[in-house]
Amino acid sequence: MNDVEKKVMELVSYYFGDIPSTVSISTDLPFLPEDAWDFFEKYFDTLNIDSANFNFRRYYPNSGVRFLPNSILPKYLRTDHHDPSPLTVEMLIESAKAGRWLYA
Repeated sequence: MNDVEKKVMELVSYYFGDIPSTVSISTDLPFLPEDAWDFFEKYFDTLNIDSANFNFRRYYPNSGVRFLPNSILPKYLRTDHHDPSPLTVEMLIESAKAGRWLYA
């Protein structure tokens, strides 16, 4: 395990506990989007990774305001009508090695 892998695993362990690298943080584990958001801020800042291609809502869709239609809501409050994409520790490690988010 090289230094980058070790740093990613330490960060993941701090926020989510010890999890296998093939487990999806976004679909297999019951973490709140707010907790994941904190993790990703730290992940991109600490490891100096370009987050330009990262779309948080791809992995953590916005549940929106259920009783209001999207047409009257501002974009940031609208409900995302898709299932979350899997986001694994392996993806975090590979992106950290590349210095940018690889999975747009």
